Amino acid sequence: MHQDSVQQDRVLEQAPEPEKLVVADDLKEKHLHNQQHDDSAELFAGDSFAFEYTEEEATKVRWKLDLTMLAMMTMSYFLCFIDKVALSNASILGLRTDNHLHGQQYSWVSGIFYFGYLIAQYPSSILMQKLPIGRYFGGMVALWGVTTTCMSATNSFASLATARFFLGVFESCLHPVLTMLVGQYWTRREQPLRACIWWAGGPLGGFTLDGIAYAVSGSSSLGSKYAEWQVLFLIFGPISIAWGVLLFFILPASPMTAWFLTERERKVAVMRVIKNHTGIENRNYRLYQVKECLTDIQPWIFWSLALLQCVVGSGLTNFDKIVLTGLGYDEHEASKMGFGGDGVQLFSIIATGVITLRIPNTRIITSIVSNIIVIIGACLVSTQTNNHTRLAGLYIMYVNTVTYGMVMSLVASNIGGFTKKATCSVMVFVGYAVGQIIAPQFFRDSEKPSYPTGFRAFYVSTALMVVILVGLYVHLWRENARRDKISTAFNPDDEADMGAFLDKTDKEQTSFRYVL
Repeated sequence: MHQDSVQQDRVLEQAPEPEKLVVADDLKEKHLHNQQHDDSAELFAGDSFAFEYTEEEATKVRWKLDLTMLAMMTMSYFLCFIDKVALSNASILGLRTDNHLHGQQYSWVSGIFYFGYLIAQYPSSILMQKLPIGRYFGGMVALWGVTTTCMSATNSFASLATARFFLGVFESCLHPVLTMLVGQYWTRREQPLRACIWWAGGPLGGFTLDGIAYAVSGSSSLGSKYAEWQVLFLIFGPISIAWGVLLFFILPASPMTAWFLTERERKVAVMRVIKNHTGIENRNYRLYQVKECLTDIQPWIFWSLALLQCVVGSGLTNFDKIVLTGLGYDEHEASKMGFGGDGVQLFSIIATGVITLRIPNTRIITSIVSNIIVIIGACLVSTQTNNHTRLAGLYIMYVNTVTYGMVMSLVASNIGGFTKKATCSVMVFVGYAVGQIIAPQFFRDSEKPSYPTGFRAFYVSTALMVVILVGLYVHLWRENARRDKISTAFNPDDEADMGAFLDKTDKEQTSFRYVL
């Protein structure tokens, strides 16, 4: 494709040259009917000419993707976060009393969500590859909305635990689907910021939930028909049902079928991301890629990071309101004080996305820094006596979510092959589920509201994450250096070729370079 001459012309003319891909006849003959090709190649079937697009067209397509796909993804995570963590707000609004919870039962109600999440991961990974993603995801969103609504009718440990279990089953698809969508629609350089934006739906949901809980708590207008905690589930459950039904009809299966793009814009969307060399869509489930994923150290590192991060994340999500009552705030004030943690979380996520967009190969470094900040915050909460200092420490611990966001962006950017990526996503979210199951057991009912054992778990898990992240950085840096010696350096902004349409893993592509 004469890349060197094209680059020289760009320098001489001081004007952007149209991006170009030669879709040759042999692409159709050799690959379109071979199961090894990526489904996106079918969009170019019959094209034997040079496909060109301008930077202006690429920018227009990116904006359309941000305003539609990214908005839908953020809204989905916004509602998921609310439905999942409403338990924490409900716990100080009478849920524990009305459901007759005692001892460690609240911890088990919190943790059983992730048993459902864990059990559903493997079948979910197959269904999300075999079914149109919009139909599958929309249906699951509607079902978790139904389950959230049903939680308002629970009156015992058994009924509440059952509802939480099925909520975990239906929400199990969320993170794998959103991680897959990031890889399908955005370039490797764009992925961290987009992952951070949809991940920011979490703290935005926290703001909304805390605001509604604050308004509901102590409200005399509710009368005696519904308890305060029931109102939370009755508000947000039906909203999730309606959103799931809408997604069922409007979420496209892939860039090749995006209803908001013209046929030409769909080709531009594919060409923008085909250069990632990580695949866009393939309905064929490849067992060899599953085996490669299970024998590759990088997915196991992602698994361990997800597990350890959830020790801190689950503790803050499910017990922060109780910790706040230990700092001298009543139930009504605790909901209001939750705004501070939500604000820190939102700022840290967006700031990390901007930093990693502007400064390449800083995803692992920002994760290391965020974990050091978490350790400092945990020390302030558990060792200081001044409640204002302890509150500040609790707030800065909310930067812990940065690590999880960066892990998800690394899965999207560093794992090639559609089946391998799906399998890696399952591994990460199995680690996530195991961490969420383990974490509540460190928060013993007899130790509330200070939970010293829980904070000791924070120290250990966060320190381990720092060590693992340093090891990951060294491993990927050395692997890139090794590949530099045996193949031409890979630039993710280089023009794509026919090989990019093949559903190959990162291990199979010697030109592939890992982001750090």
